[in-house]
Amino acid sequence: MHTRRLATLLFIISAGLLSCQPTQPVVYMPQPAASEEPAEISPDAAAEEVYREEIRQQLAVADLLYLGLRALAEDRLMTPPENSALSIFNRVLIMQPGNPVAEQGISDIAARYLQLADASSRQGQFDNARLYLQRAEIVYPGHERIAAARDVMEFERRRTHSVHRIDGRDLARRSDTLTQQLQGIAQQVREMEAFVMITAPNDAHGRWIYAQMQAGVTGYRVRGDIEIGEQASVRVVLAQPGS
Repeated sequence: MHTRRLATLLFIISAGLLSCQPTQPVVYMPQPAASEEPAEISPDAAAEEVYREEIRQQLAVADLLYLGLRALAEDRLMTPPENSALSIFNRVLIMQPGNPVAEQGISDIAARYLQLADASSRQGQFDNARLYLQRAEIVYPGHERIAAARDVMEFERRRTHSVHRIDGRDLARRSDTLTQQLQGIAQQVREMEAFVMITAPNDAHGRWIYAQMQAGVTGYRVRGDIEIGEQASVRVVLAQPGS
């Protein structure tokens, strides 16, 4: 019995000592910071982004080509500088070097300037013709038709006797002053056996100019042609040998 009481006592003491042990402190261990490096992009995701960027560029190029062709059709060739056909096509070539539509557009700009140069030469507007030739050279240096257009200008300049500008207001009201001017030109044409190139804003005005000239030289047929142009004029062209 004594032994049992001793065992009970030892158990109580042991339990008490255990209850008196200090509590193990909780230590906070910080977690390692997450890596700041971006997550690795999968090959499929990278390819998808490249594809999307290509689509965006193609759409941007298509929009610019539409604007460039529209500017060309409206004769906005080099002006205004920020919205001209030349500026727009050059932007396309920066984005997409060798784009065939943009390259053809630039060639068409030069061709249009050469067309304007030829028309100006026929109408005796040689300052304008020279300007258009210079612009064609700027747009497309060495264009195959530039030399031919320059030859046409020089040929027309040599055979032009005179160019008579017509006041638009006199033409609109078909004034007596203009009628007298035209009949005087017609008499000069008859004396030189010359040819006339009539430029007028429309066909009706052109025919009226010719009729007034013809009325001024009874019995003589005025040889001439009519061309539509903003500035009305009569160009007296010397006859060529054998013509």
